[in-house]
Amino acid sequence: MVAARPRWVMSIMKTLFTMFLAIIVSFLPFKASAQDVASSSDLTQIGAALFIDLRCGACHNTAASGINVPPSLANAGDKFQTAWLETYLKAPYRRRWESTGMHPTLRMPNFLLSNEEARALAAYLSAQHDSARITKYEFEFRNNDSTIVAEGKQIYKEYACYGCHKIAGEGGEVGPNLNGVGSRLRPEYLAAFLRNPQAFIPGSPMKNFDLWDEEVQALVAYLMALK
Repeated sequence: MVAARPRWVMSIMKTLFTMFLAIIVSFLPFKASAQDVASSSDLTQIGAALFIDLRCGACHNTAASGINVPPSLANAGDKFQTAWLETYLKAPYRRRWESTGMHPTLRMPNFLLSNEEARALAAYLSAQHDSARITKYEFEFRNNDSTIVAEGKQIYKEYACYGCHKIAGEGGEVGPNLNGVGSRLRPEYLAAFLRNPQAFIPGSPMKNFDLWDEEVQALVAYLMALK
């Protein structure tokens, strides 16, 4: 019969085993998951620091306005969907037009952000709101209602929006391409912009068509259906 080891021997063995595991783990590559980052840090604060470090405000200052000028991000949370911001920040591309077939020279640089950095910066931008220009509307934005989406498409044609905007390769190159706009912009922003484009982009060639609520609702439904 094997004699039982003294308690102090067992204690030393347990301590040595724990130290051995700690040493092994310390040599393993560490990769934090999105959940780890979100739970251990305030994404908004990390994003705010990144916004400063990357000098985003040098181009996107609060007074930015006009055609082909990098927009102010003071209302980014009202305008853009967070998921789109995160994707765009990882791989920026030119969306604006200077003239037919020509993009502005000034463009958004690719900062080669990590997934966690892009998520944090998107969270910070999504926290930026401008309640003076974005208001709540009583009607619902029903982009899944095929009837109202069809109405919006017809209104889009009647107002000749295709003269300035391109969808599926067809249309003008004055305003931004509207492919995927339903995944990029928020419905409340679209509604407010359609009612008063100049309040968001002074000097914009976009006209104020004095749209009725029903027309705004239908147009927003159609645009939000463009995924």
